Amino acid sequence: MHGKIKKAMVLAAGYGTRLKPLTDRMPKPLIPVAGKPMIEYALDRLRAYGIEEVVINVSHLKEQLAAYVSTCRGLTIQLSDEAEPLETGGGLKQALPLLGNDSFFTINSDIIWLDEQESALDRLARHWDDAKMDILLLTQSRAKAVGYDTGEDHLFIKPANTIGWDEREAPYIIAGLGIIHPRILANAPE
Repeated sequence: MHGKIKKAMVLAAGYGTRLKPLTDRMPKPLIPVAGKPMIEYALDRLRAYGIEEVVINVSHLKEQLAAYVSTCRGLTIQLSDEAEPLETGGGLKQALPLLGNDSFFTINSDIIWLDEQESALDRLARHWDDAKMDILLLTQSRAKAVGYDTGEDHLFIKPANTIGWDEREAPYIIAGLGIIHPRILANAPE
């Protein structure tokens, strides 16, 4: 670990098609769960970790999201505006000028997780090696992931590239939380 991570990017630009018709009138990150917009769970975790600067990509119904985050306290928030959602890689690439040259957290705006002892952000940061890693993603046992539908995660998550792999917990899914060094995006296509 080479110092605490200082910035985060919250991915919030998608159409939220799996939550239609709710997302016809409201961006998915603002859909309330237990009385609180989904994005607020991510922002709360970032505040608790000590993050002060957050970049949020916006597209679908972005005015509502911009209005909401303008009321958020305890964080400096910058918006990365996408005319059309650019997906994860495109959104990260476009936001690079706002993110700077140091490693940063990425969080999907529509995930809610429970920390047991150590927080997920602390655990990721503890395993992060800036000199050897470009991307570190949090994985979760699929059996313990509530709300997981389908995906190709098993094609990417293997014992050889997973810290703490436990065959009894496999298969794993990508949990929507990670650390990225911006160098990996430098030569990525727009």
